[in-house]
Parts: sequence; C-alpha cells; structure tokens
Amino acid sequence: MDILMTLGDSEQQFRFAIDTAAYQGLTRRTEWRWPAQERLWNEPVRQFTGKGNDEITLEGVILPAFRGGIGQIKAMRALADRALTDASGARPLLLVTGYGEVLGEWVITAIEEEQPVIGPSGAPIEQRFRLTLGAYARDMA
Repeated sequence: MDILMTLGDSEQQFRFAIDTAAYQGLTRRTEWRWPAQERLWNEPVRQFTGKGNDEITLEGVILPAFRGGIGQIKAMRALADRALTDASGARPLLLVTGYGEVLGEWVITAIEEEQPVIGPSGAPIEQRFRLTLGAYARDMA
C-alpha cells in the first residue's frame, strides 16, 4: 500500500493512501503577524508580534466500492473525537508524510464531506472530503 501521509500515533492512526483515502491536493497556509501601527505625518510602521496560524487542508476523493470501504471519513471523525476524549486529556496528532518528513503535531479543526454520486441503496459511490488541520504549538516550560 502506497502511504501518502499518516495522522496519529501507533495506538490509533489514519493512513492516507492510494488504496483508501487518497488526497489529491494539499494546501498549507502559514501566517506571520506584522500589524501596522499608524503614525502622524508618516507611513505606518510594522512590528512583528509573533507567528500566526499554520494550517493544512487535504482534499481528496474516496471510491468506497473500489477500495477502503465506506468508513474512511467516519474513521477520520473518530480520530478527531479520540484526540478530545483521551484519558490523558485532549492531545494533538503526529503528522508524517509518506516520504518520512515529520511535520509535527496537529489537531483536526474541520472535516467536510460531499457525496456527489449516490448508488441505488443510498450508499455513496463517490465521497469527496476536505480535512483541515491546525498546527499545535506547545508552550515552552
């Protein structure tokens, strides 16, 4: 199985793969905060106030009849719920690319699902998803 990316740890992990939920697009947006301070008779000046949000959005298509089954998006939601209800408290999830780059700790902030093609029994023939992750920054102790 060609793994594109994994999210989670060894206890519970979601694998984005060609055979299951293959994402077809990845968008990453990173912000740096440089607010402008207005000045009299001069141009505004900018001051760096810290790093802003870091967000990754994965968009993909699942063909449940082909491989992976109908439960892939349900498994994504279960992983998000598990991160909130873990006995040790809410915790972030490790994100690792298929080529081994560790992207750090992230939290699932949104999952969107679309079922544009429905079969005769009402089950989706095609599912599209958009998974949004927010970077988790640990406080320095």
